[in-house]
Amino acid sequence: MIVLYTAVAGGIGSVFRFFISQMLQKTQSHARFPYSILLINLLGAAGLGFLTGAVTSNHPLLVIIGTGFFGGFTTFSTFSIESATMLLQHQIGKLAVYLFATMIGSLCLFAAFDTLGQLLF
Repeated sequence: MIVLYTAVAGGIGSVFRFFISQMLQKTQSHARFPYSILLINLLGAAGLGFLTGAVTSNHPLLVIIGTGFFGGFTTFSTFSIESATMLLQHQIGKLAVYLFATMIGSLCLFAAFDTLGQLLF
C-alpha cells in the first residue's frame, strides 16, 4: 500500500511543480533565468528538510512525502537541462549564479528546516 501512496504523492508533487512553474512563467516571461526551477528546488529542499527533522528516520511519511511528493515536486533533470543550456550558450556568469543558488541554497535550506523540524517536533 505504501507504494500506491508514494505514487499518488509523486503525482501530486508533479502537479504542484507544473502549476508553480506556469504561474512564475507568466509573471517572469521576459526573464532569461530559470527562476521557477530554482524556486521549486529550493522549496523542495526546505520541505524535505522540515520533514526529515520532524519525523523519525523509519517513518512511512519519509517514503510517501519525501520520495513521493518531493521527488515529484523537485526536478534535477530540468535543473540539468537549464545548466547545460547555459554552459553551451557560454553564459558562464549566469550558470555560476544558478549553480551556486541551487546547490548552496538547497543545502542551507535543508539544514535550516531540518533543524526547525527537530525543534518543533
